[in-house]
Amino acid sequence: MVPSNGRRFDFVFNTFSTAATLGLPAKLAVLGFVLLLPCGLPAQEGRLTPGQVDLNGRVRTDQGGTVKSARVRLETLDSEAVADQPVTTAGEFYFPAVAKRVYYLIVTAEGFETYREQLDLGAGPNVFSVTVTLIPANKMPERSAPPPALSDAQAPKEAKREYEKGVKALQSRKLGDARKHLEAAVGVYPCYARAQTDLGVLLSQEKDYKGSEAALQKSVTCDPGYVDAYSELGALLNAERRYDEAVAVLDQGVRQAPGSWQFYYQMGVAQYGLKHYDLAEQQYTKAQSLAPNPPPELDAKLADVYLRENSFQKAYAAMQGYLKAQPDGRLAPRIKEIMKQMESSGVLQAQQTKPSPVPQQP
Repeated sequence: MVPSNGRRFDFVFNTFSTAATLGLPAKLAVLGFVLLLPCGLPAQEGRLTPGQVDLNGRVRTDQGGTVKSARVRLETLDSEAVADQPVTTAGEFYFPAVAKRVYYLIVTAEGFETYREQLDLGAGPNVFSVTVTLIPANKMPERSAPPPALSDAQAPKEAKREYEKGVKALQSRKLGDARKHLEAAVGVYPCYARAQTDLGVLLSQEKDYKGSEAALQKSVTCDPGYVDAYSELGALLNAERRYDEAVAVLDQGVRQAPGSWQFYYQMGVAQYGLKHYDLAEQQYTKAQSLAPNPPPELDAKLADVYLRENSFQKAYAAMQGYLKAQPDGRLAPRIKEIMKQMESSGVLQAQQTKPSPVPQQP
């Protein structure tokens, strides 16, 4: 499987509604609580020149834990230092307004193998996000038990060899080699669902969304029982704002793996995009109940939904949940600010004192 830092379009966040939409006092309208992609910090309009980009990211362990003492260094291909900083207590880093070019990203932390990745910041958006997964020293990366796939048994030995080479290249962050081997695997056996899915995820990382969709669709068509393909395809369609199509794909995944929280999470993203806020709330709540360790961003997304529904008490409680889990997280400053605005505006007290409707007599 693709390593966890390369998988998922998880956490493609939405935007909190404006005060006018929600009926909040005017002073709340200026806050503009925007939730971006993973590790993304809000860009300041007009600050970046055409030749600059913001680089931000998150450092975590191979088990998904936060690394709080890592150091992140950005170098040119000539090994010239461009920026160097420790991560925050939330394991995050931020290099603003760096020149658009190719760099080496180097991350070090005591007890972990040094992470080194080549980043091409010369093309694409003005905000570039990356997730770094550190492997404990003297420990080989562990692969989670893969879900059963009918095509695994049917794939020829040559295709399997190429796939395993692709997996090893992915674990070493040699993305060019990984793509070559995965393409070779599906070239030998086009219906190799596992290889098609991993290739689709890799292509999405390289911003080849058309190729990514083709690979994931091929996986679903060839091996309908391989559930990973549904979640990856649903996430891709959500990222492209094709929410109706995402719902259809994710619904197929839910039927095959009803206990997988990622399907409900992505379904919540799709329903939110369709402005079905009640359904989005149901899906996010379901995801939260199923996830062994629910990501704090789920609280943020629920807060967003509750604001859309004018449920300010619930929104406030969800924000508190995020801060409890991530007091120094990337969203924490804005969440704290909007909570203060809500407190001073009186909307919380207004909902507390709002009388309950009187039941109608038959």
